[in-house]
Amino acid sequence: MKKARQSLNWSKQPELVKTVFIILIIIGATLGAFGAFTIAMGTSSPLVVVESESMIPNLNVGDLLVLQAHAPEDIIEGNIIVYTADWHDKPIVHRVVERQLVGSEYHYYTKGDNNSARDPGYRIYEDIVGVVVLAIPYLGYITLFLHQPYGLAIVVVIFIALLILPEFLFKEKKDENKMPSEEQASTV
Repeated sequence: MKKARQSLNWSKQPELVKTVFIILIIIGATLGAFGAFTIAMGTSSPLVVVESESMIPNLNVGDLLVLQAHAPEDIIEGNIIVYTADWHDKPIVHRVVERQLVGSEYHYYTKGDNNSARDPGYRIYEDIVGVVVLAIPYLGYITLFLHQPYGLAIVVVIFIALLILPEFLFKEKKDENKMPSEEQASTV
């Protein structure tokens, strides 16, 4: 570590450069971990946030769901799945209430726990994003906040402030710690 700092001239770098470097490392590690998580869960979208009240009382708006891919025969009645449908613009989180084997293809009929009627038609395996294996309450509110028009703007402003403010704060302290110039030193 010491050798890396020396080769990067770490102590001579401005605070802004150090901050950006650390942020890039954090972003890279986060994306790498998410990529590994995506592969491990077997689905392209292993994390989904509940956005409607259709699954109350079992799932609430703002719950973060962890999804895992299952083989078609392993998706059974009672599983909560996330699926895509041409009649809705976002993935849907509903429970499998019936499964039928038609030829060699499973048809999954779904319904929201808070809905009185089943969803129109049936789902096929290709429609299913994943099966819910874990629900974390409230954590999804972060994503819901970021999807608001003002949410992302607020986060960007805070992020930029965190990048720029330390540069000015540390610059003032450095100026105070500077040695007096020779001209000033001779008069002192």
